Amino acid sequence: MCGTVDRMSVQSVERALHLLEAIGEGPCGVVEASSRVGLPLSTTSRLLAALESRDAVVRRADGLWEIGALVNRLAGLESPSVVTIQELVAPALADLVDSLGEAAAVSIPIGHETLTVMQIDSPQPVRAEDWTGHRWPITGGGSGAVMMSTWPAERVEPLLEWLGAEERTTLRREVAEARRRGVSWSRGTYVEGLTSAAAAIVGGDRQAVAALLVYGPSYRFPSKGTIRRVEKTLLDAAAAVSVQMEDR
Repeated sequence: MCGTVDRMSVQSVERALHLLEAIGEGPCGVVEASSRVGLPLSTTSRLLAALESRDAVVRRADGLWEIGALVNRLAGLESPSVVTIQELVAPALADLVDSLGEAAAVSIPIGHETLTVMQIDSPQPVRAEDWTGHRWPITGGGSGAVMMSTWPAERVEPLLEWLGAEERTTLRREVAEARRRGVSWSRGTYVEGLTSAAAAIVGGDRQAVAALLVYGPSYRFPSKGTIRRVEKTLLDAAAAVSVQMEDR
């Protein structure tokens, strides 16, 4: 009986650690967490509740689970929440819209995707759709490329495994270009007729925790001769938010 209990206890610990590793890949809902670890929803929910009771994980306002204070303290890390990023980035988004006249947004990485967590619309009559709450493949646009340009290979390569050889080559080239320029452009990648520019918001380890974006209809953005101005304005804004992020 004792041996059975011990085996069950060890199995529970292993499952909990596996779940923590899965959530460490990026915030996710209970269904995605269950899929990542290959456990039934009921088991995943029970483990999440137990981990939450010890502050090992925390459920955010948007319903996603992320690593909690206990794990961050043990690791010596401070992982910014969506709320923190929104608070820090809101003034920068407003300034970008005022300066460039187009929509500005911030997105965060969640596993193999990016999530747009906040957007301020363009004041112009014709504007980009509000993408707040929308997820995009992290391998399919400028925000993903610019964030990956700051990450080590061991974090990037698993994200490319499902791509074909030609797609991997193209994306690696885009990531290298983003690393060189600090900005990644996408033209029609997310939505046909939409052009975006993205710059990374980095934490104290100089790795991206989010991406700052500006986007608008391709027929007017960027207007002739403004690419360098757009890039400098975007880079300055991302750098300013990054400094505030380090101070948190």
